[in-house]
Amino acid sequence: MLNAGRETSSPGTELSENQAKKEKERLIKELQLITEERNDLRDRLRFLTERSMKNRPHFRPNPYYEDLERMEEAVMSILHNLEMENTEVHENNHKLKKEITFSR
Repeated sequence: MLNAGRETSSPGTELSENQAKKEKERLIKELQLITEERNDLRDRLRFLTERSMKNRPHFRPNPYYEDLERMEEAVMSILHNLEMENTEVHENNHKLKKEITFSR
């Protein structure tokens, strides 16, 4: 009767403690996997939503792409210069037509 209020450890409680420990380890592993997956998805989202390619994770510069960018800059510069020259020639032509018309 003296031991009536006390709990003694029995094989059943040791088994449940082992099961609880295994469950805890399983949950910790599952949490780690979920965290890794979340981080991977976050990186993918950042990769897809960022505008600048140079800020993207795992960015490997493509030398052909960089060459094309330089060529595009050169072509756009030439195009701009030609447009400016065309505008200037058009204005000079317009002035010369006015002078010819005025002198007649």
